[in-house]
Amino acid sequence: MSRGVVMFGVIAVAAAAGLGGQPEFSWRYYRPGNTGIQGDSNGALWVDPGGAVYIGGYDPGFEEGGFSRFIPGESRWVNFSNVDYPVIGHPDETGCTRVTDIVPDATGRLWLGTWLGALRYDPAIGPASLERLGPGNSGLIGDFVYDMDLAPDGSMWMVNGGVVRYDPADDSWTRWGDSNRFLSVQPKPGGGYLVWCSAQAPTRDYTFIFDSDTQQWTTLDFVGSQGSPGDVAGMPGQDCVDDVGNFWGLRLTSPGDWDSLDYRRPDGTWVTPPEPYEGAAFNIWAFKAYGDRRALMVDGSSRVYQFNGAVWTDLGVWREGAYTDSVDTDAAGNVWVCGVGGAAKRDAVTGEWQRYRVTNTANFDSFNNDLSIDPTTGGIYACANAAPGVGGMVGFDGERWTGFNNLHYGLGVDWPFPTDNSEAVCVRPSNGVVAVNPMFNFTHELDGASWSEVSGGSDSIRQYTEDSLGRMWSVAHYGGLGYYENGSYTQVSAGGWGLALRRDPDRPGTVWANEDFTLTRTDGSYHFSRGVEDFPEASGTFTGLAVDHDGVAWVGTWQQFVSTGSTLLRVDADTGAYQVWEHDQGWPFPGEHVRPLAVTPDGRLWMLYDSEYPYPEVGLCWWDGTEVGAFPAPSFGEPQWGGLPHASIVDLEVKPVPGGYELWMSCLSRGLAVLSVHTGECPADFNGDGAVDTRDVLAFLNAWGAGDPRGDFNGDGSVNTIDVLAFLNAWSAGC
Repeated sequence: MSRGVVMFGVIAVAAAAGLGGQPEFSWRYYRPGNTGIQGDSNGALWVDPGGAVYIGGYDPGFEEGGFSRFIPGESRWVNFSNVDYPVIGHPDETGCTRVTDIVPDATGRLWLGTWLGALRYDPAIGPASLERLGPGNSGLIGDFVYDMDLAPDGSMWMVNGGVVRYDPADDSWTRWGDSNRFLSVQPKPGGGYLVWCSAQAPTRDYTFIFDSDTQQWTTLDFVGSQGSPGDVAGMPGQDCVDDVGNFWGLRLTSPGDWDSLDYRRPDGTWVTPPEPYEGAAFNIWAFKAYGDRRALMVDGSSRVYQFNGAVWTDLGVWREGAYTDSVDTDAAGNVWVCGVGGAAKRDAVTGEWQRYRVTNTANFDSFNNDLSIDPTTGGIYACANAAPGVGGMVGFDGERWTGFNNLHYGLGVDWPFPTDNSEAVCVRPSNGVVAVNPMFNFTHELDGASWSEVSGGSDSIRQYTEDSLGRMWSVAHYGGLGYYENGSYTQVSAGGWGLALRRDPDRPGTVWANEDFTLTRTDGSYHFSRGVEDFPEASGTFTGLAVDHDGVAWVGTWQQFVSTGSTLLRVDADTGAYQVWEHDQGWPFPGEHVRPLAVTPDGRLWMLYDSEYPYPEVGLCWWDGTEVGAFPAPSFGEPQWGGLPHASIVDLEVKPVPGGYELWMSCLSRGLAVLSVHTGECPADFNGDGAVDTRDVLAFLNAWGAGDPRGDFNGDGSVNTIDVLAFLNAWSAGC
């Protein structure tokens, strides 16, 4: 029998004893395409009667997105993304997430046109109502739905490789072959309606008109110079009929002159109002008719104009550049606009524009680096880089994202460093201050919105942690382990390449560090150190670090590009003993290498496993000493929902929650992934009587006051006021 199998049996008894059956697992993800405004490419918006704003958005780099609902009064975004709801479409289907129009039907359901069919969503039901409409279940073809409008009889009209009508009365679809870019429905005075379908400005092309009374189409045909003044040459946008039935169109004028932007009353009379400026009809990027002869227009310079029935008013530029796609207004008169570069709201009272982008509403990076969990609030901070020159980090309080960069538009915090990235971040349990290493710019701390430099240490940090005495430790990316205290830095060891740094949960003021070839446990005076050469069964370099109780740490060893020789080591610093599991001796884990990441409250050891090419066996696994569970990652980085999205886990942090815990992971190219582990245990039931009541509060406070180890409720190695807050939060939430 191999050494690995023998040790496997020894550990099994102790580790499995505390496990009462298998837990329940669930995944969620935080990426640019499913947080905040969902990408900086926003093709459509619509404001509902209550003032909430629906905005279509996607991340073009990954084809992830869909639409979001922004609640301005709460500054909160609710997301509906293909990351979380695959019915919206797979990232391999280019265009499935690119929303072109949002229109409610007579029942309150939202219809969303996309580059690949349409989506239907009922706000009264929620995500369970999401439905993808395409060739298999509708009269739509798998192609662009450019524009949509609702007719007075409840039918929905769409431009989709032709004109398509859906009649809910008999659930029927009708298709006609001719179409153009824009479509709007104009009520007729005596009942019935006209459907106008024409070109986008400044293109001149056929205009098609459908009469609901005759059920016939009429084609207004002019080409080039064959048209006459007054002929409809195109439409200014998607929403060309206002609330009283006026239809806005572009009409030919005298030869050589600009087209005019006019409106047609329901009785057929055309009116030529003043225009924002000469030639404006040839420079319209977004348009919205509403109210009684009111309209909004955005030109190619992103300047917004508003028509009040008599004159146009310049509302200013919502952002520099072109490519505006949609404009709308809410009941308070605020103007909303979106396009490439996010969205913006113009306050009707102050006249100020507020920008909304991934940089101030979302996790703006798919390649987050280090992350940290606030032990008091449960919020997280993660290193992030939105784009060259736009970087720093992100914060998340469970509902809202804060951007730490220079494109936050007043909804975040400045990033006053000459770098667009950060390497390490830590929320200090002792005071809530956030420590961060802007790449190659040493250590800085954020207290609220104010930055201060922490002197000493390296300019490039791999990871921070705070010990139970309140000293902040760092391990440098390129070597160096030490701590900051009272304004000075003390180096403890030079070490090698910094890989991981963790607090020891039991020994005061003590941390563990993995520095490539050296495994260290130290409090600055006491020093336990082992090199790879101290383990005859191992070779190569150390990999990973998971710290357990009672002076124990887990670490792996491996050699890059070699499929053999990998080990898992359990090192006891109190006794100097170690145990080893070897890949070559048939260890129980998947893959050829393992990298320990964490030991969780239920006794499980969590590890990343991988294998050498061309055997792409990669993923996340747990071991309780008896059983092994695995969450395979995509072998070649392809998109995956419902599991581990990517095998490159830069950091994993454990967050205790009522009934179990969460594993927060930074997955390169896939943002942040969270695995929720529901163990069935209830931390708030502190006295274990099966009920969550005031007796649990008394039991906890007694243990806490006596310094009982159970008083360390948040598991950070210290019994302090943070544990009281953590317990009360869990107790309030119940189980």
